[in-house]
Amino acid sequence: MSNERSSLLPPSSLESSARSPLSFRRSSSPADTPSSLAAPVRARWKTRMSFVLILVTETLERTAFYGLICNMFMFLNTNPMSWASYNAATLIFVFNGIAYVTAVFGGWLADSCLGKFRTIIIFFCIYTGGFAFWPLFYPYPFEQDRVNPGPAPWCCVNSNNSDSDTVVPLYKENCWWAVYLSIAIIGVGYGTVRVNIIPYGAFQVSICIFAC
Repeated sequence: MSNERSSLLPPSSLESSARSPLSFRRSSSPADTPSSLAAPVRARWKTRMSFVLILVTETLERTAFYGLICNMFMFLNTNPMSWASYNAATLIFVFNGIAYVTAVFGGWLADSCLGKFRTIIIFFCIYTGGFAFWPLFYPYPFEQDRVNPGPAPWCCVNSNNSDSDTVVPLYKENCWWAVYLSIAIIGVGYGTVRVNIIPYGAFQVSICIFAC
């Protein structure tokens, strides 16, 4: 029972704890070596680079998105695709619907499974893969003497519906399945990237403000 009231620290620990706080800080702080000074410099450089990369990536993503959605109708309604105007306009609404519905899934996936960084990287690759379809819709090589060369032969339906007076079903449009497949891929990629890159970029900005 007498041992219960004894000190839990050995005498050497008690003597070291009795030192002044200034001497303790001096003894415990690392020496100002070149390697210790270079570590904060590297950290600040990485923080600034991540901040710049986020801004550049967001700028390029916005350019690609609006470049597609603003020219999609004209591309589909004119040669060589020759879609009916209402089918081309419907595609824009379908694309927006897929993009904004997918944002809910993208936020859950980043917060619960993959994390924001991995989710952005994976779905940026999917996003880019959807854009790769669109150059393939145009025939190559293009023959200059033909007014309307028609779409690429791998998905061509040989129909010209841009001036049709009757209602044209979707399955009679040129490359309809490939266009909708690319729009679905781009919509999933856009919605997931968009919902995660904004908070991730804001986090990088806050780090750069307080650490740089």
